[in-house]
Amino acid sequence: MKLDLSKPFDKNKFVTYSAKLLEGGKQIELKEVRKSRTIKQNSYLHKIISLYAIYFGSTLEEAKTDLKRECSFMRYKRNDNVYLKSTAKLDTKELTEFIEWLRNYSSLNGCYLPTSTEYLEQKFDIDRDIDNNKEYL
Repeated sequence: MKLDLSKPFDKNKFVTYSAKLLEGGKQIELKEVRKSRTIKQNSYLHKIISLYAIYFGSTLEEAKTDLKRECSFMRYKRNDNVYLKSTAKLDTKELTEFIEWLRNYSSLNGCYLPTSTEYLEQKFDIDRDIDNNKEYL
């Protein structure tokens, strides 16, 4: 059941239904619905990871994996194992933070990645460079 708690009708429905579940001692799952990332944001992320991969001579998948390993908030631990978060599961805010981290990290390693505005201004040239290196990605 999806409810918008900013609306009085949904708020009342939530209170009534949750009281019923409480009374019955039921097991439930309750989670916040987050705004998912945008297609433009996702596209930009893949462009800058491609540029990073080209600069450092790695494939797109290698670059993604290496970057996630270096970024502390893209790793999580379960039991004694360390796993990498999927960018597909990040919301808009989290993806923005990862993109900012990626641009800063890349810059510290000698590779300038364009801002989203710069990418749009230079889209043709950047996309051409990526296309010319597709076989290596």
